[in-house]
Amino acid sequence: MADVTQTITQTADKFLQQLGIEAEVTVDFQKDEQLYQVNLKCTDPGVLIGHHGETLSAMQLILGQHLKAQTGEWLNLSVNVNDYRQRREQTLFLLADNTVEQVLATGQAHSLPPMPANERRIIHLHLA
Repeated sequence: MADVTQTITQTADKFLQQLGIEAEVTVDFQKDEQLYQVNLKCTDPGVLIGHHGETLSAMQLILGQHLKAQTGEWLNLSVNVNDYRQRREQTLFLLADNTVEQVLATGQAHSLPPMPANERRIIHLHLA
């Protein structure tokens, strides 16, 4: 596991260097979820996050594909920049709660804006 963590760190470092972005990379393994949490800290997180995390999700996919080529197996990864994912999750919780209040107050159906599958899942789990 230490070797995998080191491989992830080195691959992420190299990827960021090729992009010309300076960031501190740390990798934590969450045993209960079998998840490698790749945490990036940088001074300009917007470049890595993109609009609603689209660039971040793309980077996660590319990093995962590179690691698959290196290790021969798919690794369950989650890439996070300056705790963006936690802040986005809180925003989604507020959106869901406000929508529920609006529906209960008016009695009319309300739809949420289009969002990626992982964000829809967060809303569904929160409301369940």
